[in-house]
Amino acid sequence: MNVPALIEKMLVLFFAMAAGFVCGKRGWLDDAGNRTISKLVVMLTNPMLALSSVMGKERLMSNKQVLMLTAIGFALLFCCMGLSRVVVRLLHVPEADRGLMRFLFSYCNISYIGYPIVQALFGMDASFYVTVIVLCSQLLMWSYGVHLVSGHGKFHLSWSIFKNHCLIASLTAYAIYLTGLKVPDLVASMCSFIGQTTSPLIMLITGSALALMPLRKVFTNAKLYMMYAVKLVILPVCAYFLLRALGVDSILLGVIVVVLCIPSATNATNIAYLYGGNHELASSGVMLSTLLSMVTMPLLMHVLFG
Repeated sequence: MNVPALIEKMLVLFFAMAAGFVCGKRGWLDDAGNRTISKLVVMLTNPMLALSSVMGKERLMSNKQVLMLTAIGFALLFCCMGLSRVVVRLLHVPEADRGLMRFLFSYCNISYIGYPIVQALFGMDASFYVTVIVLCSQLLMWSYGVHLVSGHGKFHLSWSIFKNHCLIASLTAYAIYLTGLKVPDLVASMCSFIGQTTSPLIMLITGSALALMPLRKVFTNAKLYMMYAVKLVILPVCAYFLLRALGVDSILLGVIVVVLCIPSATNATNIAYLYGGNHELASSGVMLSTLLSMVTMPLLMHVLFG
């Protein structure tokens, strides 16, 4: 596999985070600025990213195959969310931070890192697997995921969650693919142009948030290290051997393992700022998981698929 290309992607993420750190130290970005950028991401850039993920893409699967893959995607996410509940309890995470820690465990930065890794390992045709799992992740992240981070009582599915722009865009993207709607290339380019700013913006505010807190909080949180040992190493390895024993298709097996190896979703910081979560812990988790995965991901990909 193309390990240098994978490391290059991780370094790009880290560079954007470092740039945000400098902005925070210099005073160019502060809490108020981070909240404003977070709102911009939720209201505009992330919805555009979700829409552009299916625009202009060749249909590689029938609707039946898409629905089956969707079920697999949701099952994968539900398993991660269920396991996250066990992990935070075993680690005795304080009640106030359990939801956010579960978010960091359950949702990953697949939209930025997943595509190049899957394409490098399994070819361009396998990238659509990632698209479907991204849509599943977006739907859960902007509904139940927001609830986890905000920590406001029990989760109740209500029509109010459909006011969320990211959720609306994800549902629309899914409908576009299922119906085979042809979107003009110009519209696809417009959405892609704005959507591609999502990852850089989120990494900037993540780095900025880190600049506003003592770095020892990032590197001395033992609970984060233990959680990521499970998330980034133990879970992918166990999933690989279990799914291979069950005779799962090799491409699907590979995509699932790749997804499980990816660091926490950068949206954790973004959502924490907007919905009253612990943005310091969110930024710490995103940064630490990104750094750790620069070692764990290439190593596991080489051992398991090399």
